[in-house]
Amino acid sequence: MIFYFSGTGNSLYAAERIREQIGGRVIDMAEAMEKSQYRYEIEAGDRIGFVFPAYYYGLPTIVKEFIGKIEMNTTDSVHVYSVVTCGANYGAVDRVMKKLLKEKGLNLSAFYGLPMVDNFIFGYDLQNKVEQEQTLKNAEGRLRAIMKSISVNGKSDKPSTFFERMLTGAVYPIYEKGRKTRKFYADNRCISCNLCEEICPAKAIEMVDGRPKWIKEQCIHCVACINRCPVEAIQYGQSTKKRNRYVHPILK
Repeated sequence: MIFYFSGTGNSLYAAERIREQIGGRVIDMAEAMEKSQYRYEIEAGDRIGFVFPAYYYGLPTIVKEFIGKIEMNTTDSVHVYSVVTCGANYGAVDRVMKKLLKEKGLNLSAFYGLPMVDNFIFGYDLQNKVEQEQTLKNAEGRLRAIMKSISVNGKSDKPSTFFERMLTGAVYPIYEKGRKTRKFYADNRCISCNLCEEICPAKAIEMVDGRPKWIKEQCIHCVACINRCPVEAIQYGQSTKKRNRYVHPILK
């Protein structure tokens, strides 16, 4: 069983590759939240995976909320692992996950960081297309090593450092308290395709007179709406207008 959350496709790709190589049912955490599906039956010897991106060196709020609501019959022989896609650093996500899962009666057996293309368009320009392709190629080797470890119920290969724990403690609260939507808007290139409304995991977008309107004060800041807009019409303030976009090929 592989639970995943993905905004621009990195974690979806990782989850699907793990399923292809190791097996297991793939479950979208955002979809499960929408349907209030939190109860799952597990059997002795099962593997349970959680695959998602690191946000501000911590967990996306939707992942944190889903794990808080999940209900599973527990067994000591279940192997629980987590794969976190990230840019350069995932902070102390491993420690946060271990604590959250322990509260649900699950022991995190293995944790892996998987560097992929960074999509944080709010903060800086993204890699260009050539650089993105090279980063994805580089990620394949790491993903193969991760899958090999999962297949033999391996252990974590790199625990977070003291500095990374400090990084999460300092930066993650900014994300939890922030995530504001007021700077989102669609410029004149908008073609009223409704894609942003359809893919928003927070259901924070509503089409009004053919244009997207952000109806919630906060969202997840998954950047799916900006990066996946087919005409690059969605912006966040003025800074994103000239920045590169990124969508993993699995979503194209």
